[in-house]
Amino acid sequence: MTDLLQFNLSFSKFKFDNSFTFESGLHVIYGESGRGKSALINQILGFEKSHENFELTNINRHDEVQKVFQNPDTQIVSSTLDGELAFSLECRSNDQTFISKKLENIRDNLFLEMDGYRHPASLSGGEKEILNIITAFSVDPKLILIDDGLSFLNTNKKQEMIHYIQDRIEITNSIVLWFTSDCNDLQFGKTQWELTLSSMHEWKNQINSLEKIVHPPKTNDVNLKCKDMTFTYNGNSNLFKSINLQINNFRSLGITGSNGSGKTTLAKLLLDIEKPESGSISLTKSDKKAAVAYLEQFPEKMIGADTLSDFVERLVSAGKLDKHKISHSINNLKSCQLEWTQIKEKTALDLPWSTLRLVLTIWLLNCKYDLLILDEPTFGLGREQVLTLVRQLHLYLKNKYLIIISHDTEFIYTFCDRVFDLDQNTINAEKKNLISNG
Repeated sequence: MTDLLQFNLSFSKFKFDNSFTFESGLHVIYGESGRGKSALINQILGFEKSHENFELTNINRHDEVQKVFQNPDTQIVSSTLDGELAFSLECRSNDQTFISKKLENIRDNLFLEMDGYRHPASLSGGEKEILNIITAFSVDPKLILIDDGLSFLNTNKKQEMIHYIQDRIEITNSIVLWFTSDCNDLQFGKTQWELTLSSMHEWKNQINSLEKIVHPPKTNDVNLKCKDMTFTYNGNSNLFKSINLQINNFRSLGITGSNGSGKTTLAKLLLDIEKPESGSISLTKSDKKAAVAYLEQFPEKMIGADTLSDFVERLVSAGKLDKHKISHSINNLKSCQLEWTQIKEKTALDLPWSTLRLVLTIWLLNCKYDLLILDEPTFGLGREQVLTLVRQLHLYLKNKYLIIISHDTEFIYTFCDRVFDLDQNTINAEKKNLISNG
């Protein structure tokens, strides 16, 4: 047993062979999607022997280890919040007095002020991440490996969670390796690293800001309108209350706000997946109901157990994708360094989340929809992959429209020509409050 994490990492094709030692503290490892971050975690845990690019040997780590998964649903096992918080503790102790006292302390630190009987499935992606981080630390592990586990959090909430992690490290003297696709996260690390296709080295690059995107001329064709709309979700009576809102004249509308502020709920209301309790909400093009496609923040739900090829066939059969657009879409994928022949027979379980999201986005961009709603489209994408996505979305906006839901304010404010901030109840172009709420 050791208080250090040590291993040897080799990329034999590139003649890279180095040893690494991590002591107590928060260490951030950045890598674009597809560089092997999840595989590196699994090799540290002993779940995988090797990766196509690298191999770990001479692994020396503490036995008490926790993993925080990229997909927050993967980690959740209970049907209630209280049950989820208690699960790991119950697996390690039969002392109910100890468990009860520990749960009381955890609830005092919990950032989610919610009913303990609430089902975790009703939480937003960011709220699930908070829950998973807290449950991982609840058993005081000596090593925690975080696989993009804070990527759904907005800036303020992420900083709160980082302070929480740093406090836990101080108390338990633990080691935390945070693997991330967001290079901005490097600033929080005691040490900073980059994982590439040929090596892992200390980060020494400069983080460049995204440049503001100028879209094609705006039109008045598309309108989003709420009239006296009220909607309550899971007891949150203040989510949307008697909202009156009208947003016209946009090519790309960004919707941002804190975790649990109602971003995804608003999308579901626009799509008639949810219905207002009173009032109305509409999204129209030329005064007619707009044809809308939606890619949610958990993209695997869109294709289920089907392969990507099955998904494309469904689009063709439904009349949403012209056959002559297939070769165009495949070329778009190739420009994103994705070979259709290599991935078309894969399912959602066979691909990294970020790759699946990017592939589905490309196909939907080539379909017969007036407007595409993308929920957290930059999740899991590195900086270069975000720039690739920006180019594809910008081409789409020559004739179509986008609504982008994201906590990634840098992306939202540089890409979108209108931004609806749910926290501030403002639309950025007017520089004033345009929304009456209750």
